[in-house]
Amino acid sequence: MIAAQLQAELAGILPAGDLMVDPSELFVYEFDGFTIARARPGAVVFPTSTEQVVQIVKLLAAAGVQIVPRGTGTGLAGGCVAFENGVIVSTSKMNRIHSIDLRNRVADVEAGVRNTALSDAVAQLPGGSAYHFAPDPSSQRASTIGGNAATNAGGIHTLKDFVSSNHVLGMEMVLADGTILRTGAAAGCYESPAMDLPGLICGSEGTFGIITRLQVRLVPKAQGFRTIVATFGRTADACHTVSKIIADGHLPCAMEMLDGSMVRVIEDAFHFGFVENTQALVLIEVDGIEELLDGQMKQIVAICSFNNATSLETSADPTRRAALWKARKSAFGAIGRISHSYCTQDACVPRSMLASVLEKIDQIGREYGLQITNVFHAGDGNVHPIFLYDDRDENEVQNTLRAAEKVLQYCIDVGGTVTGEHGVGIEKLHLMNYQFDRPTMDQFQRTKRAFDPDERINAGKLLPSEVVKVQILKPGRHMPQ
Repeated sequence: MIAAQLQAELAGILPAGDLMVDPSELFVYEFDGFTIARARPGAVVFPTSTEQVVQIVKLLAAAGVQIVPRGTGTGLAGGCVAFENGVIVSTSKMNRIHSIDLRNRVADVEAGVRNTALSDAVAQLPGGSAYHFAPDPSSQRASTIGGNAATNAGGIHTLKDFVSSNHVLGMEMVLADGTILRTGAAAGCYESPAMDLPGLICGSEGTFGIITRLQVRLVPKAQGFRTIVATFGRTADACHTVSKIIADGHLPCAMEMLDGSMVRVIEDAFHFGFVENTQALVLIEVDGIEELLDGQMKQIVAICSFNNATSLETSADPTRRAALWKARKSAFGAIGRISHSYCTQDACVPRSMLASVLEKIDQIGREYGLQITNVFHAGDGNVHPIFLYDDRDENEVQNTLRAAEKVLQYCIDVGGTVTGEHGVGIEKLHLMNYQFDRPTMDQFQRTKRAFDPDERINAGKLLPSEVVKVQILKPGRHMPQ
């Protein structure tokens, strides 16, 4: 709980209902989608304007209280957990769309606007149905565009549409001293002047400041598509198919892979009609000019067949397409039916190493007595092993964290990265020194201090901090001192 005087001063800035201090209400803000790391904030505030954010930041900085930015809490790495009685500044009520400029394909939005809310608003305009905001993380109905930018979120269509930083043209951010930084392209212009600060800020995980407003790119929707479902009797065959499709010059808009256990979990829950005894399923979609799609689809089908696909389904039917993508996006709902808790990991590896990585994940799971299932963005090598456990059993929690650490270290060892799209947050903080050498880490710290010299904003996330100490109380478990 924050001091009574600070509480009163915050209440003077915010309308009734936009300051939360009741412990029973703060409980749900102890964690994000990574539920293992928890800490109760001193308060949560819900500003509705940049001006209120400025006032709040100045007040908290003067009081020496840690400031933790948060969107809707869909993150999966503990990036918005508030340690040491810190105050969460939620931008979820900053959800106005200021303008949509279809002539220049730009939207000006506040940080709390949800992904799908922007695309829905664009579609309502004359001619707008041809455009959308492309980033599509699985949480896109709840996740905010400010949070997407902060974590440089990806999604199912990252392979062709790229990550959030490729769609952010400019932004407004409140720095640790209350200064408002506006940087990036002018309205209607796609090129940033001088340094690409938006590109630097995207992916900084809220450690540079609080993003309050963004200018984002709107892109044309594909008018034609083909969907391909290939099943395999061996996981390695599916992985080789993914690599071969890219090596042969194809660029699907999406290429997702589910291992056999994940296929069975989804089929048992929702009965989509997948082939029994499947060991791997690859869901591929190509889009573009209608007249060219059948030819491209046939070439991809030939690659799947060459790599021993046990069944193949192709479709241009929008209804079937929607059903197949619903199956992919139902994965986590299906897991909730069979496991009390689960932890979704995230790393990126070279596509050529996918088979070895999945084999290693299975080996590590057996070593720690854990069930691990996989559903991931195979096209860009972004693996998401899902560890099933019971968070009421501390031994299972610890085994999950030990196993996850081993998986991530192996991914780094084979030429991958510690994160593909979820970010580092708290969860992977101890692995930053494993992936990066000392000069690189020192430069990261200098960059952080250039924006936030006193480490007032989201300290102890992404990079080790001298201000907020985070230690590992038990192997792999991150908790505050």
